Amino acid sequence: MPTALPRTVKPKILVADDEPTWLRVLSLYLRGRHCDVTTALDGHEAIEKIHQEKPDLIIADITMPGMDGYELCRRLRRDAATRTIPFIFLTARDHETERMKARRIGADEYLTKPCSLDRVVQSVDTAMERIEHARKLSLEQTGRSGRIDDIDILDLIQALELEQRTGALVLSHGDRTGTIYIKDGVIVEADIRSPAREEPLFRLLGWKTGRFAFIPDAVPEQTPITASMAHLLFEDLRLLEEHERKLIQSPETTPETGLMSVAEPVRDILRLMESIGQRYALTRIQTAPPLILRILVVGTSAAATGELIHGLVMDLSGSKWAALERQDSTETLQGEIGRVRLSAQLALHLVAVRGEQRFWPVWEEYLPESIGTIFVLTGLSEGERASLRSYLIARDIIAPAMPVVISLPPVEPGAATGDQNSAEALVAGMPPERTPELIPGAPTLETIRLRLLSRLLHQWLTLNPE
Repeated sequence: MPTALPRTVKPKILVADDEPTWLRVLSLYLRGRHCDVTTALDGHEAIEKIHQEKPDLIIADITMPGMDGYELCRRLRRDAATRTIPFIFLTARDHETERMKARRIGADEYLTKPCSLDRVVQSVDTAMERIEHARKLSLEQTGRSGRIDDIDILDLIQALELEQRTGALVLSHGDRTGTIYIKDGVIVEADIRSPAREEPLFRLLGWKTGRFAFIPDAVPEQTPITASMAHLLFEDLRLLEEHERKLIQSPETTPETGLMSVAEPVRDILRLMESIGQRYALTRIQTAPPLILRILVVGTSAAATGELIHGLVMDLSGSKWAALERQDSTETLQGEIGRVRLSAQLALHLVAVRGEQRFWPVWEEYLPESIGTIFVLTGLSEGERASLRSYLIARDIIAPAMPVVISLPPVEPGAATGDQNSAEALVAGMPPERTPELIPGAPTLETIRLRLLSRLLHQWLTLNPE
């Protein structure tokens, strides 16, 4: 399995746990992974050492004598000097009510014992990357209002969560308005509205133009939800799938008979999807058609994942059923989710996902229910290769049997092959059944798009024999 690169600066970590053996094992492991570690046996000792050592990150058990982990987290979040320190619970308590409580009081992540030490290290790396990036995008630097063109919306939301802000982030894009209410860094309500209807939250992720404004202390009187952005986006996908099943009953979605005039590569892809649908259905429990096949299109902020999704929707939508929810022709911006109804029993959802390691919580929500990933590399800089490396680690932990294909930038004629070799080095030594296939070429070209999708589907069928 790929391993994360050591950081140039050692993160300072405080670990609080009343089990001396576990405390020693974890602290030794973290020190061996380029971390500076301080330990505490209870919450009171942790408070003293936090003020002395000023750690970059805290890992704590819940059950500790004197002051438990919950009270420790609450005190830190109430103190302006410590409220932005990332806080990870590592506990034997594995109940959803406990997770919700941890989220409400400001924990960044919730891991349950027994937990692999590699998984703890990944959580540390993710938290450190998120805090380092969010510090570059604080409100002091962006201002409380400005143009969406100059920021990344997800990065801004993460910065508000990290800074434990309270207020309303208002976004406008044409005649659409999105409002995200945050209380002490936790999202408590979110919606997007257009003149026609309320829209799912994922729509705003595709907004590259418009305005933003943060209004401090503006929160609704009631707080109906307390969730992370990753959880809200996953809920949008679940509601979208429910909506898909309702559409099947509409007379407006009557299928056309047979195949229209489509190229043979598209026909092959449709046959592959039908085969996958038949096998995939055997492992799913659902009450109504259609079966949803979800494919993730992953890339960093520079990757044109929306454009790739839109291209694939257009490639496939001339087959059996028309594409649903196609972008309005006046839009210059493509959406972050593409939907194609392949038959009365089968639909394809293509979902854009950010590829930087700080979006690991989103990966944890999306990977288990997806059949594959197309990872789009726009270049082979160390930053992009580090993101791909982190994603492959996440795949190996969360969904090890899920296939991945990698879209490499096209090789210029006469260019040196060093960059190409560096991409191949990322997957060298991986088990054959989990090794991503590397496909060079511009994904704006139909032949490259269809090849990416075809190879991904072939890999899924190989990994899931009848």
